Amino acid sequence: MALEALGVHEDDAEFEVLAEAKLGLFNRVKEKARVRVRVKPATPRAKDDRRRRRSRSGSKDSHESSNRGEKSSNNGGRNQRKSSDSRPQTDHKSDESAPKKKSGGQQGRNRKKDDGRDAAPNSKDENMETMTLVEQADVAEAFVTGLAAEFGQTVTFERRDVDENEIRITVNGDILGRMIGRHGATANAIDELVRTVLQRQAGGGRDGRVRIDIGGVASRREDALRAFCVKIAAQVRESGKEVALEPMRGSDRKVVHDAMTSEDGVGTISEGEDPNRRVVVVTAGNDD
Repeated sequence: MALEALGVHEDDAEFEVLAEAKLGLFNRVKEKARVRVRVKPATPRAKDDRRRRRSRSGSKDSHESSNRGEKSSNNGGRNQRKSSDSRPQTDHKSDESAPKKKSGGQQGRNRKKDDGRDAAPNSKDENMETMTLVEQADVAEAFVTGLAAEFGQTVTFERRDVDENEIRITVNGDILGRMIGRHGATANAIDELVRTVLQRQAGGGRDGRVRIDIGGVASRREDALRAFCVKIAAQVRESGKEVALEPMRGSDRKVVHDAMTSEDGVGTISEGEDPNRRVVVVTAGNDD
């Protein structure tokens, strides 16, 4: 992500790991890793070389200025005579120049204002037409197919409509261990990559969202979260005390909120900012 943001190759960047990632409940990332990346500084040119460059540039500019001065002096007489002969035309143009200049200035201001206001809608109309869920799913599958080829895998896809605003694509294959990764970290990363690809291709012109589930990892995690929510709901009802869960990504928080709606006597609220935003399970009536 850093290399893409900086627009450089890995060989042209310097990396420093500030903090390792920390895992929490269900092996979820409790604290993300922090990495500092910068472009390697270029070796400055020697001072003598810069002096010689400035010296040559100055001499060239002086020579060109001298030539322009000579041409100007040689043409001075002819330009003066020509100006005298065409004075009536000059006066006529002079009369028209004032209103044209004023109009041009006003037009310049209007153009700047219009560009600032209309730039986003125009770009959306021309390059960011609304992409339907089915079109997004096609783009996502094409991207994952190419990515799987880099892993040396051949994959198949199974689409499922979660609701009218979401399509879940399950990626199936013989050996998906490398694409799933430890604790599903690589699978989560691929899901985020697909989201980024869709954002870049469709921008804000998208309907709903597409989720990628490598080997059914996301579905199994959701099942585990729902079972966990049943236990937490019972704990809150019995004790009457709220329970704050560990920070989760947005998709997992949604699972918790949805699961708690079917539990009597409890509710949910969210606290904090990403990536440390968490769900708090409270007793019913205390979720204001």
